[in-house]
Amino acid sequence: MQQRFDKVLNSLETRLPGPPASGKPPCFLLAVSGGIDSMCLSELFLHASGCPAFAVAHCNFHLRGADSDADEAFVRAWAEGHDIEYYGIGFDTRDYASAKGLSVEMAARELRYTWFADLCRAQGFAAVAVAHNRNDNAETLVLNLLRGTGVQGLTGIKELSVLPVPPVRGQEPVPLVRPLLGFTREEIHEYAVSSGLSWREDRTNADSTFKRNRVRNEIFPLFARINPSYLDALDRDMRHLRQVQAIADDFADARRDNLLVQDGESGARIDIRRLLAEKHWEYALYRLLEPYSFSLSDLGDLCRLLREGETRSGKTFRSKDGLLITTARELIVSRPAESAPESDELIVEGPGDYSLLGVSFRVSVEAGKPGSALKQPTGTLIFDGGKLPFPFTVRKWREGDWIRPLGLRAASGRPGRKKLSDLFVDLKLGLPEKEKALVVAGEGSHVHALLGLRIDESVKVSESTVSLTRIRITGCR
Repeated sequence: MQQRFDKVLNSLETRLPGPPASGKPPCFLLAVSGGIDSMCLSELFLHASGCPAFAVAHCNFHLRGADSDADEAFVRAWAEGHDIEYYGIGFDTRDYASAKGLSVEMAARELRYTWFADLCRAQGFAAVAVAHNRNDNAETLVLNLLRGTGVQGLTGIKELSVLPVPPVRGQEPVPLVRPLLGFTREEIHEYAVSSGLSWREDRTNADSTFKRNRVRNEIFPLFARINPSYLDALDRDMRHLRQVQAIADDFADARRDNLLVQDGESGARIDIRRLLAEKHWEYALYRLLEPYSFSLSDLGDLCRLLREGETRSGKTFRSKDGLLITTARELIVSRPAESAPESDELIVEGPGDYSLLGVSFRVSVEAGKPGSALKQPTGTLIFDGGKLPFPFTVRKWREGDWIRPLGLRAASGRPGRKKLSDLFVDLKLGLPEKEKALVVAGEGSHVHALLGLRIDESVKVSESTVSLTRIRITGCR
């Protein structure tokens, strides 16, 4: 296995984009979880011919309690024992997933790849190496089929690609390599056992609640009974589909200049008559509009209009990256006009009407009256004006914000502390409400209020209050 690995690694090194500025051989950052695949990758790198330079990176997602911490300690000990540079980081993955409206799996993916990219750019690593294998590739193919995908989603994982993170202006994408992609999970296990390797077992791999685990634990054993060589068959299918994708790319490139006429820096026009003259016009249109991120639903509606000859002037389709307007003869597509990003905070100088990120609110002040009723309509909060003096800041909530809600007590009897992300769960707020949530800022991540919903113990009204400040939500778009 080592010899095969060395050949793969040598091939990947020669395919990395451009030589390092230092003129030195590529230095790899290995993503190591502590599982059998990543420990096998680490050992193969350690004994590879040419002694490739590498460091180890480990993410603790804090999803499995003591097991997560034990994984971190195991990987760190392996790196230190072999005098390998080690980088580690911890994430509050569940809070991040809640704040972003993501599944825990997708949140962990986004967190780790973003950190890998930042680390490579800061430390000068040439590429990130991960331990995906042939079984992982087959699992990805099946999952893509089940969720619905185009040909591109059926071509499989690539040995050499780039980290799936947003681009950084002036920076090249960070290469991502998968040296174990040609090895099966069975081969990796045999190598690990015969080499006397140690690794950590992730008990969640047996939990078929997760879709990938369900494919791995329930569907693939059935595939193996139907066809013991199913991995070879799926590999062949993916190779064929990559050829189909290459042909489709050539077709799209050949039609683009004939069908798409640039209109200024950010716009283009598509002649409808010329488009419909193409035998495969629907696919050509899909590829022409691909950079503008229109939904499959919008593309389907547009194709139906064209197919049925119902195109009329003024029909509009919008996406985050594009705007398409139909005329009787053309489809006019453009990028949305760029505008300065709206600030996510404002200073409240005194009483008055304010608006931030689509939420309107009114601030008013009045004298405090002992014994006066403090119960207010939904959306209104009352503060002790002396404890919340003007000016104060209202801003969008941020991950890590916390509050001491009225009535919440810790075991000691003191006011209890709660993260806003947990409070959102308690209040059963959906993603749209969380995206619009505003807070009255305090010191650092401690906030004085979640507007319209809760205030902090530190600014509550008491018997000695002489001035009341009311904040009432008046509108939300």
